[in-house]
Amino acid sequence: MKMQLQFRFFRNKYLIIAVLAAITGLYFSMNVHTKSQKTIRNPELKTIKPDWRGNPLDEDGLFMNHEYLANNDFARVMKWQFETNPQKDEKKNDKFRLKVVDASAFLKDKRDGILWVGHATFLMRIKGTVFITDPIFTVPAFMSKRFSKLPFNPDSLRNIDYILLSHDHYDHLNKESFKLLTKNNPGIKVLTSLRLGEFVEDWMNGNKYQEAGWYQQYSMTPKDIKITYLPTRHWSKRGINSMNTTLWGAFMIQTDTLSIYFGGDSGWGSHFKEVKELFGNPDYSIIGIGAYKPEWFMGPSHTSPGDGLKAAMQMSAKNLIPMHYGTFDIADEPIGEPFREVHRIYNEQYSGKFNLITPAIGEVIYF
Repeated sequence: MKMQLQFRFFRNKYLIIAVLAAITGLYFSMNVHTKSQKTIRNPELKTIKPDWRGNPLDEDGLFMNHEYLANNDFARVMKWQFETNPQKDEKKNDKFRLKVVDASAFLKDKRDGILWVGHATFLMRIKGTVFITDPIFTVPAFMSKRFSKLPFNPDSLRNIDYILLSHDHYDHLNKESFKLLTKNNPGIKVLTSLRLGEFVEDWMNGNKYQEAGWYQQYSMTPKDIKITYLPTRHWSKRGINSMNTTLWGAFMIQTDTLSIYFGGDSGWGSHFKEVKELFGNPDYSIIGIGAYKPEWFMGPSHTSPGDGLKAAMQMSAKNLIPMHYGTFDIADEPIGEPFREVHRIYNEQYSGKFNLITPAIGEVIYF
């Protein structure tokens, strides 16, 4: 739910909602931290960037972005909530819905591929190993709505090997979905960020997890698959006193013939260009394009359709798969605008430079 849920109330009721949400930890409450007292990383894991000492912590021991320090405090939340959305009527009348196809066959299949479940949840089979990213099969909060159906019954998800958990926000870490997977998949492993594995340990049903800092390579993977945790420009918060207590980031998945970048949540930053410098050009880049308006507020946390395309270009991706749109209404843009805009901008500026793939929910992209 990205801590800025669009509740179904008209604008002059947002003050009450925003105040209550701030108290319960559902909105931004970021402070700007400028001092880095120390760094942290998992000493048991390989760090692929030789000069990287570890993730910087501020003077309070909280995680920070390594550039573009966060500044969406409560005053900015109030400013956003009191602003009139210039697309209010367009948003209300937008009938866009993602196409959904049944994906039950892929669950029994043996072929490798990527399947979009919705939002930031992807099912991937890579060299026979099955991964799921940021699983959410319900809704982020009791007042929110899911606008795209699931392509299968989530209770039928068996033989899942790994959960890749990018960060702690409610639309990426859903307790009910997480516990369902760990219950139905004995032996499932979780690859996640510093301090977040400890947070979900009680939901793990006795299964194992491994935490990584930025630029660290997990050791709890099959020998023929490498997975590295990478920087994003974002933040974390799960409750009242948990601001930036856990790390956020992205994943690079590599085999000898395939590379997939899963971007989690991120605003614009130099980390996109760095992907190419560290790994070469990815075969597939999965990058968010939704929950981006108003851009002055959302930009530090979420890439727009234009920024998502620019990120794919900077990392010289062969294929871009946009995500983080069409399933939940968590920002000011009409629900179908990210889809329309990413195609418009791609056709005007990027056509022929890489492939834009916008699959239906449940549609399989075979490798």
